[in-house]
Amino acid sequence: MKRRWIVIGVVAWAVVVAGFALYSYSSDPPTAREQTTIADALPTVDTALGRIYAALDPAASVATLGGYRRTEASCRVTSAREGTRFSRELMVYVHKDAEAATLDRVRAALPARYEANVAHNGSTHLLSADAGNFVAVRGTVTEPGILRFSADTGCRVQQAAVAEATPPSPDADRAPVQAVLDTLGRTASDWRAHRLTSPACPALRTVEAVTSGDGAAARASAPAAAVVLDTEKVFAYRAGAAGVVMREDGDALVVSASAGC
Repeated sequence: MKRRWIVIGVVAWAVVVAGFALYSYSSDPPTAREQTTIADALPTVDTALGRIYAALDPAASVATLGGYRRTEASCRVTSAREGTRFSRELMVYVHKDAEAATLDRVRAALPARYEANVAHNGSTHLLSADAGNFVAVRGTVTEPGILRFSADTGCRVQQAAVAEATPPSPDADRAPVQAVLDTLGRTASDWRAHRLTSPACPALRTVEAVTSGDGAAARASAPAAAVVLDTEKVFAYRAGAAGVVMREDGDALVVSASAGC
């Protein structure tokens, strides 16, 4: 009889321990990246980029949002588990010589918990931050007047297909791009749209069209006061609430318009 009660007690204790373990697994925050998935990271990626966009000077910058990009077809989460890695970018166009100040502006606007830091070394400028949830944020100057901000998931398990939010009315956001195409007398061979939502920027969206030509007529029609950046291959300007970019990509001309927040 005594042995029976000992067995019952051991079983009951095992049930209690298992219950605590299950509760801890479902409620405690992860302590390592390998405990999370790609899907867990994507909201943090979007929130970080939304905060960066919200920090920009809307009168003196233009930005374009990209989609989620798989940066590694395969990586190792652990020695026994395979994973993958995604990143998302926000390209920012500013007046030449305003790149360093833009990075400083973004750093100052990010939450203190991001522990954002900017290093200036001659012509090299780098922002680094930790968005939490093991998501790394970087900001660099790629060319005079052009900055790239990225948020990276790091290597994680992917349990489902990655899909970004669909813009609610992409046709309505096409107007600034269509105006450029009309000025050039050209049609688009392809349309793309990207959107993110975050507490800092509820509806950042970019619509872009691919066409051909050099965009010279559209450059000439933009008011000088609205121009943010004018280089051989990139022309960025403000068109009311939207920022418009014409970018040469090989033989193609990519025209984009972004708005939000």
